[in-house]
Amino acid sequence: MNAIGDIKLLFGQRVRELRLSQGLSQEKLGQICGLDRTYISSVERGHRNVSIENISAIAQALDINLTQLFRGLSIDGNKDILERWKLTETELTSIVLDNPSLRGFMLGYVAEHKVRDFLSRQPQISGLRKPDDHDRRGGSKNDMIAIYKGREFSFEIKSLQTNSIKFDNEKQVYDGRAQVDASDRRPVSFPDGSQLQTTCLLVGQFDILVLNLFQYRQEWDFAFILNRDLPRTNYRKYTEYQRRHLLATTVQLLSK
Repeated sequence: MNAIGDIKLLFGQRVRELRLSQGLSQEKLGQICGLDRTYISSVERGHRNVSIENISAIAQALDINLTQLFRGLSIDGNKDILERWKLTETELTSIVLDNPSLRGFMLGYVAEHKVRDFLSRQPQISGLRKPDDHDRRGGSKNDMIAIYKGREFSFEIKSLQTNSIKFDNEKQVYDGRAQVDASDRRPVSFPDGSQLQTTCLLVGQFDILVLNLFQYRQEWDFAFILNRDLPRTNYRKYTEYQRRHLLATTVQLLSK
């Protein structure tokens, strides 16, 4: 077995050990974290690649943090990524700060984890999951899905653009913008059956926009905005009908 296979097997054994220690069946663990029993079974047998979202869901279901879940799993005896890569915390911090694209990439994934953690602690919310199909071509765009009062809601999670953030001393408010669009042009379908190649997201394509406000005060705060309240595009090359059904690619947010 190769190194990846070894890690998958060790991780699966760790999940099984923790599940059994808490008296949980595979089915019960799956119900708690919103995953199918057969998925849990394949994870425990080391037959499954596990996304960071599902790793987080399993850890939360077992009521442990990620450090506890991964403790002792390295096949080369290293305890964490810093030791394996022979980096100090200072060196890793410098690498992240010196590479804006890497920083933005990491911040996006951390924000998704933090949003999930926040929502998982709300007693009215259940069934948190990240869809397996994350393909925009089908017209759907969901970073996360949750059930609230019996209804399923989909979330789009975005972070503020660092270079857009300003603080108004007179009004004592932060001003920032987030890019709210697809990563590339793809066909979208309108209610009348017509199509358009665009990076814009459709009105109603998701239910709630979550804006990560960490860059305002270096704290994990979020703004939740209903899709119906988001601005529409004013791009003049689109017809009036198209503009009514397409969201603006940037959203401005003021915050005290």
